[in-house]
Amino acid sequence: MSTIMGVATVSEKGQLVIPRDIRNALDIKKGDRVEWSLTDAGELRVSVAKKDLRVLKGMIPNKGRSVSVEDMDVAIKAGASGQ
Repeated sequence: MSTIMGVATVSEKGQLVIPRDIRNALDIKKGDRVEWSLTDAGELRVSVAKKDLRVLKGMIPNKGRSVSVEDMDVAIKAGASGQ
């Protein structure tokens, strides 16, 4: 991948808009989670926290019944938080 650069201005509320070219390159969509980490060297790293749906397999015990939407939501939230 070639270098893609963008500039964002921090709003009064501390919010940033990720530049369009960066969003497109990382396939960032509404609702995606973005992780921020600061290294000891002072470097800020930003990554998209997308999970492969296969990581959810087996998180809900199969008791021979259909799984509710609520159970699916719980499993998705647990997967997204890394629990």
